[in-house]
Amino acid sequence: MISDALNARDSTSAQVLDEAVLNALGQLQGKWRPDFVDRVIAIFLDTGRALLSDLKNGSATGKVATLHHASHTLKACSAIIGAESLSVLCGELESTARAGSVPDAAVRVDAIVKEYQRVEAALISRLAKPKTEQ
Repeated sequence: MISDALNARDSTSAQVLDEAVLNALGQLQGKWRPDFVDRVIAIFLDTGRALLSDLKNGSATGKVATLHHASHTLKACSAIIGAESLSVLCGELESTARAGSVPDAAVRVDAIVKEYQRVEAALISRLAKPKTEQ
């Protein structure tokens, strides 16, 4: 449930990002696309901000379809970059929205926004590192 994901998120052992996922993406880039992972991160950040806006709008207006679509999309995007906790939170909202009603939408969206902010900070930090450290 959402409380389990929130507790895991607050745990000191919980990782914001699974660096192995991003490193594996880096293996795909080869010598022809040295900026591949940086581009994936930039796309995630742009898309993520738009999806957060959709989630907030869906919560404020009670539009379950909007909540379902945005949470589904952000779940997949988060998994691709190794943000497992964010993906889990989005997956739980997606499942609830698919059932047709999200009575605690504001709480769920707030948890997703907070976790997204942690992911965003970790990704920005990664982008700022010299490429030899990654």
